[in-house]
Amino acid sequence: MALEDNQSAATHVPQFLKVRKDGIGQEAVSYLIKEGDVLVAIDGELFLGDSEALNAAFDDYDPTIVDDVAWLITFWREGTFFNLCFKAPLRAKFDFVTPEEGILLSEGFSKLVFGPIDAYQNFEIFRDLKKNASLHSTKSDPLASYAPLLWMLNNRLYYPMLAIIIVYGVTAATSTLLFVLSYILVCLYAKRAQLNLLRSYHLFEDKFFWLVVGATSETEARESCKALDSDVKFRFDKENLPQKLNRIQRKNARENQSTSDN
Repeated sequence: MALEDNQSAATHVPQFLKVRKDGIGQEAVSYLIKEGDVLVAIDGELFLGDSEALNAAFDDYDPTIVDDVAWLITFWREGTFFNLCFKAPLRAKFDFVTPEEGILLSEGFSKLVFGPIDAYQNFEIFRDLKKNASLHSTKSDPLASYAPLLWMLNNRLYYPMLAIIIVYGVTAATSTLLFVLSYILVCLYAKRAQLNLLRSYHLFEDKFFWLVVGATSETEARESCKALDSDVKFRFDKENLPQKLNRIQRKNARENQSTSDN
Protein backbone atom coordinates (compact mmCIF):
# COMPACT_ATOMS: atom_id res chain seq x y z
CA MET A 1 0.00 0.00 0.00
CA ALA A 2 2.83 2.39 0.87
CA LEU A 3 4.53 1.58 -2.45
CA GLU A 4 1.35 2.41 -4.37
CA ASP A 5 1.03 5.71 -2.50
CA ASN A 6 4.63 6.62 -3.39
CA GLN A 7 4.08 5.75 -7.05
CA SER A 8 0.87 7.82 -7.11
CA ALA A 9 2.65 10.80 -5.56
CA ALA A 10 5.48 10.51 -8.07
CA THR A 11 3.08 10.63 -11.02
CA HIS A 12 1.61 13.89 -9.69
CA VAL A 13 4.95 15.68 -9.41
CA PRO A 14 4.92 18.33 -12.19
CA GLN A 15 7.65 17.82 -14.78
CA PHE A 16 8.91 20.85 -16.70
CA LEU A 17 11.38 21.06 -19.56
CA LYS A 18 14.73 22.77 -18.91
CA VAL A 19 16.69 24.09 -21.91
CA ARG A 20 20.01 22.39 -22.60
CA LYS A 21 23.07 24.22 -23.85
CA ASP A 22 23.24 22.28 -27.11
CA GLY A 23 20.59 22.33 -29.81
CA ILE A 24 18.91 25.70 -29.11
CA GLY A 25 16.99 26.76 -32.23
CA GLN A 26 17.69 29.89 -34.23
CA GLU A 27 14.64 31.83 -33.05
CA ALA A 28 15.28 30.90 -29.42
CA VAL A 29 18.89 32.09 -29.82
CA SER A 30 17.67 35.41 -31.26
CA TYR A 31 15.51 35.85 -28.15
CA LEU A 32 18.53 35.14 -25.93
CA ILE A 33 17.13 31.94 -24.46
CA LYS A 34 19.94 30.26 -22.57
CA GLU A 35 20.86 27.06 -20.81
CA GLY A 36 18.83 26.46 -17.67
CA ASP A 37 15.72 28.40 -18.75
CA VAL A 38 12.61 26.37 -17.92
CA LEU A 39 9.58 26.14 -20.22
CA VAL A 40 6.57 26.63 -17.93
CA ALA A 41 3.51 27.45 -20.05
CA ILE A 42 2.22 27.99 -23.57
CA ASP A 43 -0.53 30.56 -24.18
CA GLY A 44 -1.02 30.93 -20.44
CA GLU A 45 -1.63 27.21 -19.87
CA LEU A 46 0.75 25.05 -17.85
CA PHE A 47 2.87 22.78 -20.06
CA LEU A 48 3.97 19.49 -18.48
CA GLY A 49 4.71 17.42 -21.57
CA ASP A 50 7.88 16.07 -23.12
CA SER A 51 9.63 17.12 -26.35
CA GLU A 52 7.13 15.21 -28.50
CA ALA A 53 4.21 16.93 -26.79
CA LEU A 54 5.96 20.26 -27.35
CA ASN A 55 6.21 19.61 -31.09
CA ALA A 56 2.51 18.69 -31.12
CA ALA A 57 1.66 22.00 -29.43
CA PHE A 58 2.80 23.80 -32.59
CA ASP A 59 0.75 21.74 -35.06
CA ASP A 60 -1.19 24.86 -36.08
CA TYR A 61 1.93 26.60 -37.39
CA ASP A 62 1.40 27.91 -40.92
CA PRO A 63 4.43 29.76 -42.36
CA THR A 64 2.27 31.24 -45.15
CA ILE A 65 0.37 33.41 -42.64
CA VAL A 66 2.64 36.41 -42.06
CA ASP A 67 0.73 38.17 -39.26
CA ASP A 68 -0.60 35.15 -37.39
CA VAL A 69 -0.97 35.37 -33.60
CA ALA A 70 2.30 34.36 -31.94
CA TRP A 71 2.55 31.70 -29.26
CA LEU A 72 3.02 33.18 -25.81
CA ILE A 73 5.63 31.03 -24.06
CA THR A 74 6.35 31.51 -20.38
CA PHE A 75 9.82 30.74 -19.08
CA TRP A 76 11.40 30.67 -15.64
CA ARG A 77 14.94 31.93 -15.10
CA GLU A 78 16.72 32.09 -11.76
CA GLY A 79 13.54 32.55 -9.76
CA THR A 80 11.68 34.85 -12.17
CA PHE A 81 8.94 34.17 -14.72
CA PHE A 82 8.97 36.01 -18.05
CA ASN A 83 7.13 35.73 -21.37
CA LEU A 84 8.21 35.59 -25.01
CA CYS A 85 6.21 35.69 -28.22
CA PHE A 86 7.25 33.03 -30.75
CA LYS A 87 6.12 33.41 -34.35
CA ALA A 88 7.54 29.98 -35.18
CA PRO A 89 7.72 26.75 -33.14
CA LEU A 90 10.21 26.66 -30.27
CA ARG A 91 13.14 24.42 -31.15
CA ALA A 92 15.56 23.26 -28.47
CA LYS A 93 16.81 20.25 -26.57
CA PHE A 94 15.63 19.75 -23.02
CA ASP A 95 16.15 17.94 -19.75
CA PHE A 96 13.55 17.56 -17.01
CA VAL A 97 13.72 19.69 -13.86
CA THR A 98 14.02 18.08 -10.44
CA PRO A 99 10.81 17.24 -8.51
CA GLU A 100 11.58 20.02 -6.02
CA GLU A 101 11.91 22.57 -8.85
CA GLY A 102 8.72 21.25 -10.42
CA ILE A 103 6.67 21.82 -7.28
CA LEU A 104 8.17 25.29 -6.81
CA LEU A 105 7.42 26.29 -10.41
CA SER A 106 3.87 24.95 -10.26
CA GLU A 107 3.13 26.96 -7.12
CA GLY A 108 4.67 30.12 -8.57
CA PHE A 109 2.80 29.77 -11.86
CA SER A 110 -0.56 29.63 -10.05
CA LYS A 111 0.00 33.26 -9.00
CA LEU A 112 0.55 34.58 -12.53
CA VAL A 113 -2.10 36.56 -14.38
CA PHE A 114 -2.26 36.72 -18.18
CA GLY A 115 -3.96 39.18 -20.52
CA PRO A 116 -5.36 38.34 -23.97
CA ILE A 117 -2.77 36.32 -25.87
CA ASP A 118 -3.02 38.44 -29.03
CA ALA A 119 -2.25 41.58 -26.98
CA TYR A 120 1.32 40.48 -26.24
CA GLN A 121 4.31 41.65 -28.24
CA ASN A 122 8.07 41.32 -27.86
CA PHE A 123 10.21 44.15 -26.52
CA GLU A 124 13.97 44.32 -27.04
CA ILE A 125 15.97 45.77 -24.18
CA PHE A 126 19.43 47.34 -24.47
CA ARG A 127 21.49 48.50 -21.52
CA ASP A 128 24.96 49.92 -20.81
CA LEU A 129 27.57 48.95 -18.24
CA LYS A 130 25.88 51.15 -15.62
CA LYS A 131 22.59 49.27 -16.25
CA ASN A 132 20.88 52.26 -17.84
CA ALA A 133 18.38 50.61 -20.17
CA SER A 134 16.22 51.44 -23.17
CA LEU A 135 13.59 49.32 -24.84
CA HIS A 136 11.45 49.25 -27.95
CA SER A 137 8.71 47.09 -29.36
CA THR A 138 9.52 44.78 -32.25
CA LYS A 139 6.06 45.41 -33.68
CA SER A 140 5.93 47.66 -36.73
CA ASP A 141 4.72 51.19 -35.94
CA PRO A 142 2.51 52.74 -38.67
CA LEU A 143 3.57 56.22 -37.55
CA ALA A 144 7.02 55.62 -39.07
CA SER A 145 5.41 55.19 -42.48
CA TYR A 146 3.42 58.44 -42.47
CA ALA A 147 5.20 60.81 -40.10
CA PRO A 148 8.85 59.76 -39.71
CA LEU A 149 9.80 62.88 -37.74
CA LEU A 150 7.08 62.28 -35.14
CA TRP A 151 8.05 58.63 -34.92
CA MET A 152 11.71 59.58 -34.34
CA LEU A 153 10.71 62.15 -31.74
CA ASN A 154 8.53 59.59 -29.97
CA ASN A 155 11.48 57.18 -29.83
CA ARG A 156 14.00 59.93 -28.99
CA LEU A 157 16.12 59.38 -32.11
CA TYR A 158 17.39 62.93 -32.01
CA TYR A 159 20.38 62.73 -34.34
CA PRO A 160 18.56 60.98 -37.21
CA MET A 161 15.69 63.40 -36.68
CA LEU A 162 18.07 66.37 -37.05
CA ALA A 163 19.45 64.90 -40.28
CA ILE A 164 15.92 64.47 -41.70
CA ILE A 165 15.01 68.05 -40.76
CA ILE A 166 18.05 69.30 -42.70
CA VAL A 167 17.04 67.20 -45.72
CA TYR A 168 13.49 68.52 -45.58
CA GLY A 169 14.73 72.10 -45.23
CA VAL A 170 17.16 71.91 -48.16
CA THR A 171 14.69 70.21 -50.50
CA ALA A 172 11.83 72.55 -49.53
CA ALA A 173 14.03 75.56 -50.26
CA THR A 174 15.04 74.08 -53.61
CA SER A 175 11.81 72.70 -55.04
CA THR A 176 8.38 71.67 -53.81
CA LEU A 177 8.48 68.59 -56.02
CA LEU A 178 11.89 67.63 -54.63
CA PHE A 179 10.57 68.06 -51.08
CA VAL A 180 7.59 65.78 -51.77
CA LEU A 181 9.88 63.18 -53.32
CA SER A 182 12.28 63.29 -50.36
CA TYR A 183 9.37 62.99 -47.92
CA ILE A 184 8.08 59.87 -49.69
CA LEU A 185 11.53 58.29 -49.76
CA VAL A 186 12.08 58.99 -46.06
CA CYS A 187 8.69 57.44 -45.28
CA LEU A 188 9.58 54.29 -47.21
CA TYR A 189 12.98 54.08 -45.55
CA ALA A 190 11.60 54.58 -42.03
CA LYS A 191 8.89 51.97 -42.64
CA ARG A 192 11.37 49.29 -43.72
CA ALA A 193 14.28 50.13 -41.45
CA GLN A 194 12.57 51.24 -38.24
CA LEU A 195 13.70 48.24 -36.17
CA ASN A 196 17.29 48.52 -37.41
CA LEU A 197 17.24 52.26 -36.71
CA LEU A 198 16.17 51.67 -33.13
CA ARG A 199 18.79 48.98 -32.58
CA SER A 200 21.55 51.05 -34.15
CA TYR A 201 20.72 54.08 -32.05
CA HIS A 202 20.90 52.03 -28.83
CA LEU A 203 24.32 50.77 -29.90
CA PHE A 204 25.32 54.37 -30.68
CA GLU A 205 24.44 55.17 -27.05
CA ASP A 206 26.88 52.44 -25.93
CA LYS A 207 24.09 50.06 -24.93
CA PHE A 208 24.30 46.38 -25.76
CA PHE A 209 21.56 43.85 -26.52
CA TRP A 210 20.52 42.40 -23.16
CA LEU A 211 17.08 40.84 -23.17
CA VAL A 212 13.82 40.14 -25.00
CA VAL A 213 10.52 39.92 -23.12
CA GLY A 214 6.91 39.55 -24.18
CA ALA A 215 4.43 41.97 -22.63
CA THR A 216 1.18 43.79 -23.31
CA SER A 217 2.69 47.23 -22.71
CA GLU A 218 5.99 49.03 -22.21
CA THR A 219 5.22 49.38 -18.49
CA GLU A 220 4.76 45.63 -18.13
CA ALA A 221 7.98 45.02 -20.07
CA ARG A 222 9.88 47.30 -17.69
CA GLU A 223 8.48 45.43 -14.70
CA SER A 224 9.62 42.12 -16.21
CA CYS A 225 13.12 43.52 -16.71
CA LYS A 226 13.32 44.75 -13.14
CA ALA A 227 12.14 41.37 -11.89
CA LEU A 228 15.10 39.79 -13.70
CA ASP A 229 17.52 42.50 -12.54
CA SER A 230 16.40 44.92 -9.84
CA ASP A 231 19.33 47.26 -10.56
CA VAL A 232 18.34 48.03 -14.14
CA LYS A 233 17.27 51.67 -14.69
CA PHE A 234 15.02 53.16 -17.36
CA ARG A 235 14.67 56.78 -18.36
CA PHE A 236 12.05 58.71 -16.37
CA ASP A 237 11.90 56.04 -13.66
CA LYS A 238 10.75 57.42 -10.33
CA GLU A 239 13.39 56.85 -7.68
CA ASN A 240 12.14 55.31 -4.45
CA LEU A 241 13.81 57.73 -2.09
CA PRO A 242 13.73 56.81 1.60
CA GLN A 243 10.90 58.52 3.44
CA LYS A 244 12.09 61.11 5.96
CA LEU A 245 10.73 60.74 9.48
CA ASN A 246 9.08 63.65 11.24
CA ARG A 247 10.07 64.82 14.73
CA ILE A 248 7.68 62.46 16.60
CA GLN A 249 8.71 59.47 14.50
CA ARG A 250 12.40 60.23 15.10
CA LYS A 251 11.74 60.43 18.85
CA ASN A 252 9.90 57.09 18.85
CA ALA A 253 12.69 55.53 16.83
CA ARG A 254 15.29 56.70 19.36
CA GLU A 255 13.21 55.33 22.25
CA ASN A 256 12.77 51.98 20.51
CA GLN A 257 16.48 51.82 19.78
CA SER A 258 17.30 52.61 23.41
CA THR A 259 14.89 49.92 24.62
CA SER A 260 16.37 47.29 22.30
CA ASP A 261 19.93 48.18 23.43
CA ASN A 262 18.96 47.69 27.07
